Amino acid sequence: MKRSFGCILIAFFIFSVMLPAQSISELERKANAGDANAQLELGISLYDGKGVAKNAAVAKTWIEKAAKQGLAHAEYIMGYFYRYGEDLPHDNALAVEWYRRAAMKGHAQAQGELAFMYYMGSGVEQSYENSVYWYQKSAEAGEDFAQHSLGYLYMKGLGVEENLQKAIFWFRKSVAQGYESSKHHLFGLLYDGYDGPEAYPEAFRLLNELLQKDSDNDEYMYKMATMYYDGMGVKQDFKEAFLWMQKSAEADNTDAQYELARMYFIGIGVEPDSLMGNYWYEIWEENEYYNYWSW
Repeated sequence: MKRSFGCILIAFFIFSVMLPAQSISELERKANAGDANAQLELGISLYDGKGVAKNAAVAKTWIEKAAKQGLAHAEYIMGYFYRYGEDLPHDNALAVEWYRRAAMKGHAQAQGELAFMYYMGSGVEQSYENSVYWYQKSAEAGEDFAQHSLGYLYMKGLGVEENLQKAIFWFRKSVAQGYESSKHHLFGLLYDGYDGPEAYPEAFRLLNELLQKDSDNDEYMYKMATMYYDGMGVKQDFKEAFLWMQKSAEADNTDAQYELARMYFIGIGVEPDSLMGNYWYEIWEENEYYNYWSW
């Protein structure tokens, strides 16, 4: 699993906190007086360079003061600093320590990052079981990436018994929040029938959305052809099936090349044409030979 998940991962780093806008001088006064929220906001301003000259090292000092007072969001940011921070030394073990402090307080983003650290074995002994535990908490709190990741772990049976229904459940949650990478996995499970034929219309809709984002994907085109061919979630239409099969074959999908040859030979969605059938069969045969010997 990558941090993007093909998808699967963008940083959870959201510094914004619901604090009233204050002048830097007022923040400095409160921060020096020990106000943890002011220390956090001042640190964020210094790190982002908003209203004050950017200074990552001083920003870290102020945010660490807030974190040591037990402010969960500050603890989370400290974890981020040690994991990803710009112009700051990285230390995965310290990142885990700070993420854990915030995660134990129920900070959903820290829970997701801690889960990822366990998944990767970064700064901590690798453990899919612990990854599942923390992703579950983060997912239940509504974090879309955690929902995606939990679905992936259930789909692959990593740290938990494989459960494709639970995978579908969490992928749907993530997709509903707009997490694009979940669409690929959710579509695949629905296309393969793991939620029954009644989910085929949803699969067809997802495939259309995937093709809008990745119109040159030969596998998506091939599956669109098969959905039209078999009437999966859409009215059966051999002509549409032929058009999509041709697009996929021209994009060098070997399955589509074989099926396109068959459609030409039999005359499915197109007038029978043995010359074109032979043409695509020979292309398929050549590619299959190349693929076999190129391993």
